[in-house]
Amino acid sequence: MRRIVILAEGAFTLHRAKTATGVIRYSKDEILAVIDSTHMGKDVAQALEVPLGEGIPMVQDIHEALRLKPDTLMIGIAPQGGALPASWRWQLLTAIEHGLDIISGLHTFLADDDELREAAEKKGVTLWDVRRAPDQTRVAQFTPHRPGSHTVLMVGSDCSAGKMTVALELERVARQRGLDGAFLATGQTGIMISNDGLPIDHLISDFIAGMVEEKVLEMSNAHEWVFVEGQGALTHPGYSPVTLGLIHGSVPDAMIFCHLATAKTIDGYERCPMPSLSRLIQINEDAINWIRQDGQCKVVGLALMTVGLSEEEARVAIQQAEEETGLPTTDVIRFGAEKLMDALQQHFSTR
Repeated sequence: MRRIVILAEGAFTLHRAKTATGVIRYSKDEILAVIDSTHMGKDVAQALEVPLGEGIPMVQDIHEALRLKPDTLMIGIAPQGGALPASWRWQLLTAIEHGLDIISGLHTFLADDDELREAAEKKGVTLWDVRRAPDQTRVAQFTPHRPGSHTVLMVGSDCSAGKMTVALELERVARQRGLDGAFLATGQTGIMISNDGLPIDHLISDFIAGMVEEKVLEMSNAHEWVFVEGQGALTHPGYSPVTLGLIHGSVPDAMIFCHLATAKTIDGYERCPMPSLSRLIQINEDAINWIRQDGQCKVVGLALMTVGLSEEEARVAIQQAEEETGLPTTDVIRFGAEKLMDALQQHFSTR
């Protein structure tokens, strides 16, 4: 159990600090505070304007956070490009000077920074660069999973569409039902939560499918259900290669599709309008069945993120999605993941 303070200076919003919010929601570690002087005096729930992190204070800087006696500082954002904001460096150096380990999901590695590495070595603290990839030599072999195991992959229409959240919520519901479920993290936040997984976006493209295959085989041999966190989207102009490697490496037995209800275009790409849900689902089913060819892997449920909508608007959006796709649909944060787990169990019971 770590005692963590999260650094998100000037960036603590649901979208920009999804690493921070994911850890706050799901980590078993104790989250003591979030550093963002623009929200000083509030708690996390007040800063985000959602019911998450009630009672966790927003503090001005690392000096104020140190009064809570943390043992770890976590960087709470993963910006495009993944560089450490220059204005944050002093806070990391102060944390290291006071003996705190540092956890980072940035693309640029703290341990490769001479100043930070030397300071950490002097104080005997750990710099954990979560995205640092393991040795990569495995090309996918298309090896069958253990008979009787169920591998479920979260796919989606965009980044930040709730794929990690849905996988974790399905794992939780599975365990509540007495099923042997496990979560496979493929992104920095999921790895921080589970202390295991693969940093997919730092793997060499030739080895993505092979590394995912190896991990899924390991987990499906040990567990009845494996819920695989998705990344990116097949229709994303920047990140589709990662998504395809994950689909072909995990060779899922079923998929859950994740989508932001209010999205009209790919985030940050206004010239990329969002296809219909039915078309998006078809694209993902086609991609896995290029190699499966048995046609058995289907999207069996739809997870909508309805943030920004009233509860009534959310229910209308869910009903519209169900009517368009014919799939059971829910928002797992607002209404739980039970409907999706029901759909998965029904899918496998009829095979």
